[in-house]
Amino acid sequence: MNIIKEIKQLSSLSGISGYEHRISQYLANKFKKYCDEVYIDSIGNVIALKRSEVGSGKVMLEAHIDEIGMMVKSIDDNGFVLITSVGGIDPRILYGNVVNVHGVRDFIGVIGAKPPHVMTDDEYSDVIDFDKLYIDVGMSAEEAKQNIPIGSPVTFDCLNTELESGYFASKSLDDRASVAILLDVLETIKDVDLGYDLYFCACVQEEVGLRGSLTAAYAVNPDVAIAIDVTHATTPDESKGTFKCGCGPVICKGPNIHKTLCNNFISCLNNASIPFEIEVESGNTGTDAWSIQTAKEGIPTLLLSLPLKYMHTPVETLNIKDCESVSSALVEFLKSYKRTGDMLC
Repeated sequence: MNIIKEIKQLSSLSGISGYEHRISQYLANKFKKYCDEVYIDSIGNVIALKRSEVGSGKVMLEAHIDEIGMMVKSIDDNGFVLITSVGGIDPRILYGNVVNVHGVRDFIGVIGAKPPHVMTDDEYSDVIDFDKLYIDVGMSAEEAKQNIPIGSPVTFDCLNTELESGYFASKSLDDRASVAILLDVLETIKDVDLGYDLYFCACVQEEVGLRGSLTAAYAVNPDVAIAIDVTHATTPDESKGTFKCGCGPVICKGPNIHKTLCNNFISCLNNASIPFEIEVESGNTGTDAWSIQTAKEGIPTLLLSLPLKYMHTPVETLNIKDCESVSSALVEFLKSYKRTGDMLC
């Protein structure tokens, strides 16, 4: 599969937390090409099963499909659209952005800013908050109120920009890049009977509280689960505790992560000569791995990440080589995994 082509398609789809229906339907159709069972649950998760004919047991691969974004809060008397955030957004990055307002249909808008020429000194140094942000959609107040219901979702415009040396920038690579990796893994092993049932879960509402992964984990109740997400890549203003793009898979260690499962994954990658890095998280990883771990009676869970620059901005940036490496690492582990009694092997 052409991973970058799939990432472009997934990134172009709009779906803030709680409004992921476009992506859910798209992925359900993609999974149906390779899986024995596919359904969208009541919260919007896509759960796909690749069944084994020769073995037993259940493994779950998971990535979230929602993106950060905004929501329409009100429309003023001049037709300007006031917004609030959905998920973690620094309002300082919003000025001057092109956005999509998903009303009765999709409308292009721009997030306006007071020009510096006419700002007072206090205004110039003020902390920016959402109460001072508005979207200009070019409509009168009457037109805007007819076409943009209060509560309509708003997403960044999709750049889909290829940089040099395999780098790629766009919105919502957190975590659509990981969803593309799931599809790549599935296509790679489509003709392989792994000896256990393999579930692919594309989950909703991670950005507002790890919600979809919890309900999916309850539904599947796997023997083990692997959550795929992004981690912070090295940038000029942040190098401590980050990972250089191109380093390959980043494997998390910490109390949220099952020790034996993690060690066996590392051994598998060493045997396959796949480079990787280790990330230490002493508490909550802030990812779906946290919620999956505590579902049902407890699920042995691993967190696998790829480095991402400029997280939660419209120009999230990654290196495609890392996506390919994470996919290869997952394929190697899935082919080697087996379960014997209570031992993860």
